[in-house]
Amino acid sequence: MFLFTLTRLALAAMTLARLALALGMMPYGVSKLVDFQFQVGASNYARPLGELPGTILTWAFLGYSPVFQALLGGFEVVPAVLLLFARTRRLGALLMFPVTLNVAMINYFLDLWPATRLISGVFLGLNLFLMLYDWRLYRDLLSRVLAKPEPISDRRFRIASNVVGFLVPAVVIAMFAFQFYSQIQEYMGPITDFVGRRQINRAGTWRVTSVKIGGVPVGAAENALLYFDFSHMCVYSDGTGKRTGRFEAKSSDHTFRLKGVRIAPGTEDTEGTYRVDGAGLTMQGMSGGKSVEVVMRREGWK
Repeated sequence: MFLFTLTRLALAAMTLARLALALGMMPYGVSKLVDFQFQVGASNYARPLGELPGTILTWAFLGYSPVFQALLGGFEVVPAVLLLFARTRRLGALLMFPVTLNVAMINYFLDLWPATRLISGVFLGLNLFLMLYDWRLYRDLLSRVLAKPEPISDRRFRIASNVVGFLVPAVVIAMFAFQFYSQIQEYMGPITDFVGRRQINRAGTWRVTSVKIGGVPVGAAENALLYFDFSHMCVYSDGTGKRTGRFEAKSSDHTFRLKGVRIAPGTEDTEGTYRVDGAGLTMQGMSGGKSVEVVMRREGWK
């Protein structure tokens, strides 16, 4: 009697969970299908990118393409409809799981609104409950998908085949990972001191605190900024305009070269050495036969 009651309670909880998840996800999916959910006020596009919170950046990205937004809506509506019917609920729960997981990760890792984080967490929890309710079915499905291939009759050939089948993918993965990592290090390593390890959230932005030409201080503009890009582009902004050029750097021997960037009169091309002091960076070099010293500090790096 107790087991019968427990089974009925579990069935009732599962039914409520699938209906709650379906009806909860449906409005979000439909709002995407009609190109409505990701609305961003026009004034936000007049603000600097670095000032925008994660909520606006996420909404602007997800809503940039109506087709992409409609596809997201379809991926939510179809599983929600399947969850409404007892016969198709298992397929609906399976298709809905990557959707709720993705939504929860976006909400939590991109620091969206507290209410949306809570809602996405509840939806993910309901989805997990539905999959745990039918875990044997999903386990059997997974065991069939990952079923071992038919055994090879010849023992020696079978052993060789197993060794090759393991070593080839392992070697390919190791070679690809090493090559990819080496390329990133070769590209980003020499300029890391200027652009940071990961160029996002204002990394690569420096406030110019002092400039000396020929040993004589030259007043830097109050809002003078230098921007270094991972593509080796350099931009100097002093409130009166922006001047764009190129830069090269080698972290191994702390040398640099600026090309086409006029920080002060006669400093279009400057090359020399630099040193890093915590959040500060000092460049010392020569330009047009005169010594140049530029002192900077990180501006808003996160």
